[in-house]
Parts: sequence; structure tokens; C-alpha cells
Amino acid sequence: MSVARVDVVVLGLLAEEPLYGYELIERFRSRAMGRWTEVGRASVYQALRRLEDSRLVSGKDQAGEEGPDRRVYRITRPGRDRLHRGLLDRFGMDAGYRSDPAVALGFLHALPAAEARAGIVEREAVLRGLLDVLAADRDRLRAARGPANGVARRMLDLQESLAGAELAWLAALRRDLARLVR
Repeated sequence: MSVARVDVVVLGLLAEEPLYGYELIERFRSRAMGRWTEVGRASVYQALRRLEDSRLVSGKDQAGEEGPDRRVYRITRPGRDRLHRGLLDRFGMDAGYRSDPAVALGFLHALPAAEARAGIVEREAVLRGLLDVLAADRDRLRAARGPANGVARRMLDLQESLAGAELAWLAALRRDLARLVR
């Protein structure tokens, strides 16, 4: 049985240390994990309930010191086993590089040449903007220590490499556009 992506993310973060829901979401955000995986805020809370019901995490109510009470979650041994299985399963997945921009690029031939060229230019601008955001994320993570933050920085490296490769590919596509689009 496949382990849901949100479960892997939640269990992975809880494997580092006990966290409450909001703290878990903030950890996800502070590591720029949204750059390489999608996990919705509501799905995190649903996953926490589901994982607790399945005894993969244990929750304990804790009085809030400066705010409302909260429930702190800790991964259990069966949760660590599920995380391990979910991580190993993902290495062999064929996820490709699917995206909405890829759909538009895949049907570029359906556009007039001028609009196709404008679409490529717009995509290049988006990727350059992404590279700027990744640089800012890298600066923010530079001061953070620990193996998880080191891995987060390497995931930013991957995103930068993919954006750079796509920019190079788009430049070649732009050069060949006259032959590809009528």
C-alpha cells in the first residue's frame, strides 16, 4: 500500500522532533518545502488526525503558554516504519516533470508564432523570478543549521538546476520556433 505524500511529509517532520500542527506547517514553510512538494494546510491537520487514529503518531494536549492550548504530536515506532516505507517507495516512482506550463508548451504548435514566442518569453520571465525567489530562500536558510536544513538547501539546488535547464531548453525552442509553429 502506498503512503500518501502528506503522510510522508508529516511523519518526516515529526521524525525530527515533536511538533504541534501550526509549528509543523511553519517548519514546512521555513524550509521552502513548497518549492518541491505540494501539501495543503488543511490536509496536514487531516493527516495528523488520521495518523493518530492509526497510531502512527501520538498526540498530547499541552497548555499554551502565550496562546491557545495545542496538541503536540510525536511519531511512534509504527510511524517510523511507515515513513521508512513511504520514503523508499518514492525513489522508484515515475513522476516525470508534469506541470501546467508543460501542457502549454506541449501544444505550442496550436498558437500563432507571435503568441507562441510571447508565451516562451513569459515562461522565461517566470523562471527568472523563481531563481530570484530561490536565492532569497537560500539566503534565509544559510543561517539555519542541522542536517534537515542542509538537505533543504540541496533541494533548492535541485530547483535551481531544473529552472536553469528549462531556461536553456526554452532558448533552444525559441531558436527552432519557426520550424515548429506555423
